[in-house]
Amino acid sequence: MESLGHYLLRGRIALPGGGATEVYEGQDIRTGIEVLAFKPLLEEPPKLSIPHTLSWIDREEDAWIAEIPVGAVQTSWLAGRVEVARLVQWVKQLLGVLKQAQENDIPVGYIIPELVWARGSRVWLGGVGVANPEQKWDFAGLLNTVRVIAGDSYPALPWREALENYVTGQLDYAALIEQLEAAALVLPPVSVATPALPIPTEPAPEPIPAKPVASKSLKVQVTEPTVPLPTTTPPRRIRIEDRLEPPFEVLEPPPASRRTLILWLLIIPLMLLAGGIGLWLRSRAPSTGQTAVYPVEFRLQPPGPSASVVILEIPEGSKMPLNVEVAQLPGKVEFDQPGIYRIRVRVQGRAPVESLIEVPNPGGVTISLR
Repeated sequence: MESLGHYLLRGRIALPGGGATEVYEGQDIRTGIEVLAFKPLLEEPPKLSIPHTLSWIDREEDAWIAEIPVGAVQTSWLAGRVEVARLVQWVKQLLGVLKQAQENDIPVGYIIPELVWARGSRVWLGGVGVANPEQKWDFAGLLNTVRVIAGDSYPALPWREALENYVTGQLDYAALIEQLEAAALVLPPVSVATPALPIPTEPAPEPIPAKPVASKSLKVQVTEPTVPLPTTTPPRRIRIEDRLEPPFEVLEPPPASRRTLILWLLIIPLMLLAGGIGLWLRSRAPSTGQTAVYPVEFRLQPPGPSASVVILEIPEGSKMPLNVEVAQLPGKVEFDQPGIYRIRVRVQGRAPVESLIEVPNPGGVTISLR
């Protein structure tokens, strides 16, 4: 494996055309998030505000680093197993990325299934902003990506011809979106479950062979053995006599000794004392109605200047304020819910750093300043 700063690069993704740009899948060894690394790229990555794109979070040496959403998978793994209704949603999102990239003059040089990441009904395109000397916007790559994801169902897609005409310039964007939305109205709703494998059918039970038919000239008589019934004897009469005196000796409990009394006098105060201590400890323990707090220790590398931290994204159920300075670093920051948070750390005179952190995090988080 190859390392790039604090990123561990694993597998290489082959780009079409044999250009100088290389793409690697990797992982941030500090936070564990999955990333894509594009290199060599000498200029600064663009600030993307286009939905359904992998955001650029860092620049390490001559590489741009894009963050992969948690739980997303490459669409190449889902080839031929995607419902048509879900595929319509993905195609509309990818078309929207190309449309906004054209309006903002941002190159989209490569579109392949390995750069498209999906989770549920959403997709994200990686590499937006990376130029390709052969074309500025890879419309042909978009068509080939849809063909790969659809698999054998691609020829039967009702909007296939409209997509091909859009790629060749014979149909405009609005007309294609209109046909996609019309097709979505007649399709069944998208199921939440992942595509299931075919279930093998059970073999049919073997027919029960028919009983052989006896010949008409032969009579067979079967006599069942008779089981003799057990002879019952009349029940015996049981006579119960009540006696005024019990047939055994009655033992009365001995009187309590002085030692037992003293022992109880010692046990009762101890039990009362233990109960009082338990009530005192329970009164000091925080009630379940109080809001839980998850502190995370932040460190700066290199140490020295103070920094401010801003929360950009929060997990479900969290009420932390967004896009507002919540703490000064280094130090502890308290979060109200466990989960994945996206934060931005800013130091005066340095480029801001965005990162994903997982809460709770007993080991703390080290922020590397550029």
